Amino acid sequence: MAQSLTRLDAITGGLALLTALAGLAVYPRLPAEMAIHFSASGQPDTFAPKAVVVAVMPVAMVLTHVVLRWSARVDPPADPRTMTGITVATMLLLAAVQGLVLAWNLGYAVPFDLVLVGVLAWGALVAGYAIVREYGLAL
Repeated sequence: MAQSLTRLDAITGGLALLTALAGLAVYPRLPAEMAIHFSASGQPDTFAPKAVVVAVMPVAMVLTHVVLRWSARVDPPADPRTMTGITVATMLLLAAVQGLVLAWNLGYAVPFDLVLVGVLAWGALVAGYAIVREYGLAL
């Protein structure tokens, strides 16, 4: 029996769609070869064709959602809302990464030190959220 789409499916699908639309909106202004990975000093060290860069992240977002949904079915959390928070946070992170890649390739200054701090803070917050949701806050 086919499973119906949930509100979470709509949210993550919408974020993937917005990410795709953002890439398409700036597509004509993007360079043919786009930087997709950067060294610790902020210098690009890996490049890919712009069609690939614009298409891959929304697809990766959908696939990530499918994997997270499957993992919640295989090993359900004690509180079902835990996976909702983790999934939305993950989709927001992936959308933000795509936005930063697009911005850098459009010539905007991207402060990589702040990006690193943001990703580390994201990881700590998501881990903290999951721990509090699953085990409570017993200090």
